[in-house]
Amino acid sequence: MKESKQDVIQLLELPNEPGLGGVRLLLFDAERLPTHLSFEVGKLLSPAELRKSAKFRFPKDRLIYLTGRGMLRKLCGEMLQVPPNEIIIKEGQYGKPYLEGFEKKMPFNLSNSGSLISIAFEFTQREIGVDIEVIDKTFNYWEMAGYYFSKKECDMVYSHRDFYRFWTMKEALLKVTGVGLIDDLNTVDLSGRMNRIPIHDERLIPFKDKAFTLYTFDNEQIAFTIAISGAQHSDHFVGCMGNKDNLTVRHVYFY
Repeated sequence: MKESKQDVIQLLELPNEPGLGGVRLLLFDAERLPTHLSFEVGKLLSPAELRKSAKFRFPKDRLIYLTGRGMLRKLCGEMLQVPPNEIIIKEGQYGKPYLEGFEKKMPFNLSNSGSLISIAFEFTQREIGVDIEVIDKTFNYWEMAGYYFSKKECDMVYSHRDFYRFWTMKEALLKVTGVGLIDDLNTVDLSGRMNRIPIHDERLIPFKDKAFTLYTFDNEQIAFTIAISGAQHSDHFVGCMGNKDNLTVRHVYFY
């Protein structure tokens, strides 16, 4: 998981996996962006986005929303050769954002943990979801794992790093569907390489008989998962990426 030389906005170099060929992932810290750049991208937001940003109670949350949406508009405008402030960002039934008129050409997804923001783009017309989490080693994860994870998953959680790995997988999987978190999250068992998941939540019914592939990366500081629609070929389950970074590939089938 090599990073570019840029200190603030990083284009992460993803592993040479067949299923990741059309994916680009950017990472930046909203609080570290130069003031002029934050101001520049903030001006690109639509009136509706500005009204939404004004509703955030805390300045940090407002900054994360403004810079995330503003950077998304700036990048999409450059790649699509469209004025960024003319791009129309809409939301699906459960809140997943998409670009009106470019839904198939450039699916994307956003995630943030604290002030760290990731934006994932997919250029081969597959749906994509991403979740990133900064690993907090003071967090008492075990109670949450017992509530949201299956028994098999809990049996594989021995550390904070294990917990965040599974959490990002679940989040990214539900974000690629556009459904978001569900109540019976412990029924979504991602403990194996191949995972058959029965549908209990009616919001997932449209995804019956559909497959997804999860690519999870983690080190001592962060964990993140990219979820892509379809069963993508991979020879990896848990593979080493250098000395510090790990790649886990899992397949999911809803029935």
